[in-house]
Amino acid sequence: MTTETTLRDLSAGRAQVTVDLRRRAPLRRIWRYVGYDEPNYTYTPNGRALLAKLAAMSDGPYAIRCHFLLCSGDGTPSLKWGSSNVYTEEADGAPVYNWTVIDRIFDTYIDLGLIPFVELGFTPQALTTAPADTPYADPRHGGWRYPPRDYGRWLELVRTLVAHCRDRYGRAAVGQWYWELWNEPDIFYWAGSVQEYCRLYDYTVAGLKAALPEARVGGPATTSSAERAASTDFLRAFLQHVTRGVNHLSGAQGTALDFISYHAKGGSFPRRADTLKITPTIYTLLNNVQASLAVVDEFPELAGCAVHLTECDPDGWAAGTIHDNVNLFYRNTEYYAGYVACTVCKLSRHASAAGRQVDSMLTWAFLFEDRAYFEGFRTLSTNGVDKAVLNVFRLLAKLGGTRLALTSDRAVDPLGRGRGDDSAGLPDIDGLAALDEADGIQVFLSSHHDDWDVTTPSEVAVRVEGVEPGRRYRVYASLVAKDSANAYTVWDAMGRPQPPSAAQLVEMQRAARIQPQAVGESAADGATLSLSLSLPSHSACLVQFVPMG
Repeated sequence: MTTETTLRDLSAGRAQVTVDLRRRAPLRRIWRYVGYDEPNYTYTPNGRALLAKLAAMSDGPYAIRCHFLLCSGDGTPSLKWGSSNVYTEEADGAPVYNWTVIDRIFDTYIDLGLIPFVELGFTPQALTTAPADTPYADPRHGGWRYPPRDYGRWLELVRTLVAHCRDRYGRAAVGQWYWELWNEPDIFYWAGSVQEYCRLYDYTVAGLKAALPEARVGGPATTSSAERAASTDFLRAFLQHVTRGVNHLSGAQGTALDFISYHAKGGSFPRRADTLKITPTIYTLLNNVQASLAVVDEFPELAGCAVHLTECDPDGWAAGTIHDNVNLFYRNTEYYAGYVACTVCKLSRHASAAGRQVDSMLTWAFLFEDRAYFEGFRTLSTNGVDKAVLNVFRLLAKLGGTRLALTSDRAVDPLGRGRGDDSAGLPDIDGLAALDEADGIQVFLSSHHDDWDVTTPSEVAVRVEGVEPGRRYRVYASLVAKDSANAYTVWDAMGRPQPPSAAQLVEMQRAARIQPQAVGESAADGATLSLSLSLPSHSACLVQFVPMG
């Protein structure tokens, strides 16, 4: 007979999740990408420790992207800033290359088994065309934003950097890296025109390919297209140039493009101290994803080109805190975890009108050093204490390599429904299912509502079809929620100590760990496995059916 097991005694609207073991495809692991502004945090003790946690996840290497890699400076990290001092010039104008800092960054990635997603930016001080009175290192208005005064010197900087990496790490390894020009050139990050960006792209590709013809290069890393017409226009103009335009060096048509990159966010938060409630929405994020995919669809000659969301987050202000806007408290909580889990589920199957899908969704969150605990930054950890959102990636890492078809009668198409922050609505229940021949069947579930004040739990019935009749499984469930795998809840109950005592830190670290529960045993009734469980409104859960015998 079918075994029905209840994980938690909660009551709410019932959701039916059905997994079909007979319908299989490779699982695209689109979530294995992380990035951050401050490159010099890479090799701090906390930075290296967090990267090691990502590297330890069992589902393959993460790709790591960061800003300011080519900027001038002494390598001291600070908020929204970093530098490597990779390029300076002698008094006579002769180039001077210094690999000390950038080697330290890349060495950290390579030592841990991570893949650099190299953002080629920004302009070194010796090459900038910024007005003479422009402070170079201003994080928003600095001279680093301007086009180079000599595009040939920029080309040679890129060529020399790639050649150095090729010789240091090996051709085969560097051939797997990603090389992306700039960040969000449609806003303040680029003080030039779209035509100047296209020219810089042509020179960048020439430098890359001269050192490593198989190098993977792309761009333009523009912002959310659905919110800004200028972003849509920039993306379209760039794609027009690389496919049908005239190359600024060769005079031939087009320029090599191995991947297209752009960004998608789920909302924005103004800098203000009032308490007006604002929540991100999955609708806004997916609408931004779709708007740029629609532009890509205009270029059928790019049908085989990968699409990377090189920033994909609930909002666009990683360096904001609860002191800037009180709503940013959500980044400490299970809401952030549930939002990311839901995003993975939606984007894993989302497709444009032409059938194009995204190949990655990069989470722009890392850590900030020497700040208060749970200050509200968009981070994966705080002073070495893992946040609930990091545990979502740990759950996803347990998924096998074969994707199984999954449907949920409570999975909502945000683009069909619109904004999902109506407090009267039930949480969206969605998921991914996978198979590993040795480890069995895994069902990853997300429960999300765009309104963080909705606390309605959901009863979920999981049905796995196509199982070998009579096959028995041990069942385990791992939950990330308010009271599970969540250090913030424990810290909050302690009275929010700043800083926590040594004993409190131990308790917080313990609370941050995923605690798999042995639910029991389940046997297939005919060709079907069944399980009932309850999910809190903002949560992620991994159910594992491990074969017996």
